[in-house]
Amino acid sequence: MKQLHQLCQQEERKLHQLGQQKVSSQQRILEITSQQTQLTKMVTEYHHLPQQYANAMLMQNSVQMINAIAPLQKKLTRQKILLEQEHLRVDKIWRNQLGRQQGISWLYKERKQQHQHKLDKQEQKQLDDLAGRYTIER
Repeated sequence: MKQLHQLCQQEERKLHQLGQQKVSSQQRILEITSQQTQLTKMVTEYHHLPQQYANAMLMQNSVQMINAIAPLQKKLTRQKILLEQEHLRVDKIWRNQLGRQQGISWLYKERKQQHQHKLDKQEQKQLDDLAGRYTIER
């Protein structure tokens, strides 16, 4: 019974750790998405320079900035794809662990309840025996 309780606690710790990994990867995905949005906004701004301020030097700088941002966008996209795959992998492991943890927890509670029922029966038998002796002795 004690071993089953320890196993139950161990499985809960594993589930908690996997949950933290899931949250961490999701937060990282959101950060990358935010960075991608910011870079896209920058590219859009460089593409749509006001015509009244446009000159050759400014247009050349805009093109250079757009060209400098493009590799960053590609890198973030790759990172995001890898993180999403990792997140899906951890989520699958977490779901399996959740099922395992719930099963072990159910088994522990069931065994505990059976044990308590057995103790209650023993106690009732002892009380019945004592009551029987008491009435016989009177």
